[in-house]
Amino acid sequence: MENVVSIFNKALVSDSPFSDDHDANFEVSTVPLMYFDDNDGWHHSSKVAIVRTDTMQELGVHGPKYKPVAPKKLIQAQRDIIMRSGLNTDGIKEDIQTSHNGSRTFVKYTLPNHTYETPKGDNASLVLLGITSFDSSWPFMMSVAAHQFACLNLQVFTSGEITVFKGRHTQNLDVDRGSRLIVKALEVFETERETWHKWSNTTVDEQQAMFVFAEAAGCLDQVKALIAGGASNWSEIFDGLPRFNSVLNYLWREWATYKSRLGNNKWALYNTLTDWSTHAPAARKASEINIASVRHKRQEVVRKTVHSSVFQAAA
Repeated sequence: MENVVSIFNKALVSDSPFSDDHDANFEVSTVPLMYFDDNDGWHHSSKVAIVRTDTMQELGVHGPKYKPVAPKKLIQAQRDIIMRSGLNTDGIKEDIQTSHNGSRTFVKYTLPNHTYETPKGDNASLVLLGITSFDSSWPFMMSVAAHQFACLNLQVFTSGEITVFKGRHTQNLDVDRGSRLIVKALEVFETERETWHKWSNTTVDEQQAMFVFAEAAGCLDQVKALIAGGASNWSEIFDGLPRFNSVLNYLWREWATYKSRLGNNKWALYNTLTDWSTHAPAARKASEINIASVRHKRQEVVRKTVHSSVFQAAA
């Protein structure tokens, strides 16, 4: 779901510009846990379960001092941070998704009036990402990315301070501090843009592309062994792998498109990776319900791959 928001003069009005019609609009509570012994005797656990009050589904297990905060309250904190940050919020778009029955929440804010020119005459707008969880996956965090207009990829930022704001799951998030830190997103954006232009002028050959995509797909050692054994093209690589690798197959297919449009360079390599992290379906049909979580994990894979020796060596 996407809620399109029009905001003027950066002023919050009594009639909120953001919609509360989203999947994370639920309350949470703590309930005691019990366990039984071999004689069917029941005992109180030292842990408590965090549940959503509308469905009573368990979202996480924590110590008795854990103070859960409903995702909708953290979303409001993010809204306050953005509105106090001094960024141009005209036309801001908010996209809220949940996964794992609501134990993880993902919020994306696109700021269409913070745009920068990217390689090959394209443009990208500033994106702020917010995540929170009850299952100990991560604390409340806000980070920065970019929305590439031509291919609609979410460009993962790889340099500078990736996490712009991080806080505990408490009622007392420091909104003013978050506002100050979020402004640094503009500096990170400029650094990334310079990096992208350098990548656009850095040529790579097909073997280097194979290594980069194999790194992201988790089969680098196998691909290196096949190339050392004489494999010289993608067909021989796929024939030599012990099993079908859906990630490598997706990257190889999209690589043909991006290198045709952008050239045989690191910018095309990077766009192929972010296409996968943004658009590829879940590997298993059962995982589609948690696609927001899947995409977040893929973004971390892209970040790790870009910092890897194989990507750095591609030149």
